[in-house]
Amino acid sequence: MNTYQLVALGLALSGLSACSSSSDKHDPLLDEAARYHNEATAIQATLEPRVDQIDSLKTVLTEQSLPANTARIATLDSIKTAFEAWEENLVEVPGMPHEHDHTHGKHEHHHHTDATLKDLPADQMRDLQRETLNSIRQLQDRFDAVVTQTSTSGGR
Repeated sequence: MNTYQLVALGLALSGLSACSSSSDKHDPLLDEAARYHNEATAIQATLEPRVDQIDSLKTVLTEQSLPANTARIATLDSIKTAFEAWEENLVEVPGMPHEHDHTHGKHEHHHHTDATLKDLPADQMRDLQRETLNSIRQLQDRFDAVVTQTSTSGGR
């Protein structure tokens, strides 16, 4: 090898070393973001089969002809729409492993990792994932409240 090849090889190895060492480091904020994401998708997995039954629940409520059921049906429609929008807007944490399965019944999931989101600073990604978790928790609470109201008033 001539001197030029040795210098080029040395620079290439230095560059590879620098790249691998920076990618091997885990940002604690991204770790936190991944935890929020995994918790949110765990809630999604338990809520989704219940959301899939909304149409059946609406049929039962319609057959009961109770005045309060009109509002419950509207709330169920709202929850279903919000759940579908939540799934559509679910964002992966770039470079982080996730624990959920992409085969949820008849639903198709698209996790968005476009350049703008992939390049979010770690603190913003953490905040986005925390908000995503809070949103799915709120949907779950709303759904539970409607089901509880329905079952205590003679539904289901």
